[in-house]
Order: sequence, then C-alpha cells, then structure tokens
Amino acid sequence: STGLVQVVALCACFGLATTALYALAYQLSREIGGSDGLPLTFPTSVEELRRLVAQLDQVREENFGLVLSVFAAAYLYKQTFAIPGSVFLNVLAGALFGVRYGLPLVCLLTACGASCCYLLSWLVGRHLVLHYLGHRIKPLQERLSADHQSLLFVLLSLRLFPMSPNWLLNVTSPILGVPLHLFFISVLIGLLPYNYLCVQAGLILSELQLASILDYKAVVLLAGATITTATAAVLIRCRHRNR
Repeated sequence: STGLVQVVALCACFGLATTALYALAYQLSREIGGSDGLPLTFPTSVEELRRLVAQLDQVREENFGLVLSVFAAAYLYKQTFAIPGSVFLNVLAGALFGVRYGLPLVCLLTACGASCCYLLSWLVGRHLVLHYLGHRIKPLQERLSADHQSLLFVLLSLRLFPMSPNWLLNVTSPILGVPLHLFFISVLIGLLPYNYLCVQAGLILSELQLASILDYKAVVLLAGATITTATAAVLIRCRHRNR
C-alpha cells in the first residue's frame, strides 16, 4: 500500500542520514580522543553542553572545517526529522562561533533543515501526517485560509508567537499548501529572535565578551523587527476583515 511504501522510504532516509552523521561524528571523536575516540552525543543538559564545548575547543582551531561540518550535519539531522533539542545546538553555536558567525549560521541551518522536513513530509510522509496529525491540521488550515492574501505575515506571526509547535508547522505546511519559498523565508526571519537569545546564551556559557553597545544594537534591531512584522500582520488581517 502507499502508506507502507512511505513508511519504508522514511525509515530508509532516516537510516542513511543517521549513518552519515555517525561517520562524521566518529571521525571528529578520533581527532579529539586519538585512536580510541571519545563518544560524541547530542547534549541534553547544560553540564553536557559545557563538556562538549570543552571537547570541541581542543580541535576547533586545527580542524575547524570538520567541527563545522559535524555541527551543520547534526543540526540539519535534528531539524529534518523533527527531533527535539535544537535549542542546545543553538547555544553550542554561540559558545563555538560567537554571535557574529553563530547567529547567521543557525538561522540558515534552521531554515534549510525545516525545508528538508517540509520536503520529506511532502514526498514520503503525507500519509503518516494525515493519519496521525489530521485532527491538528484543520485549525491551522482555517487560520491560513482566513488570511491567505497575507500568508507570509501569518506564517511569520506563527513563528514569532508560536501557537503551535514549530515541528508541527514544518510537517504540515506542504499538506496545507504553503509554498516552499514562503515557508523558507518565514522560518529564516520568524525564528531570528529566538535563535539570537539561544546563541547569546552560548556566548555567555563560553565566557566570551562582546562590546555592550553591540549587544544593545542587536537587541534593539531584533525587537524592532519583531514588532514591525507582528504589527504588519495585524493591520493586514484587520484590513481584510473590513472588506
């Protein structure tokens, strides 16, 4: 049946991605711990995060490309398969790369990973999404249909002020008919304030220092972008209701 084929295809994608990530992580662990290697796992607590930062700091200068590749692969893996815990990777990015490089990196990886989740749901996950999440699709469909002409602003508002989990928006968007380019933009911009806070937390965790004026400017710009986007969405929605 179609459902069984989609399940097999999804499992195959997951297996291939897991194998590729393991191979990269194993190579990095050998760089850290020599021939024996040290196991690298996804951090699930602040203490594990501190330990991972200390491990990666040992090889970051000499093997920056490998560290970056493993980080990007791990981030895309979590986003593509809607695995919780990306917040710790955001914090890790701040600790390893700082805000200047870490923030653009995680914003891009978030948008790319979410888009991979979108495509995976569209290609091989449609039957599973409809079967297990059908009851949660209808409220989102009504919300998007009511403001179809201002779809991008609605998508941004859902990211900035999430009424539904981000993973749910990722897997249901192709079924709801959200165009991929608007989906990508909404993730890239809509999760910017959240990503900034996480990356900034990582910077503090690594005990790095930035000029306070730079932090103030970044906070003001992000707050302004959030307020402007939300205000535009509300005004456009009110305008359509009055027509």
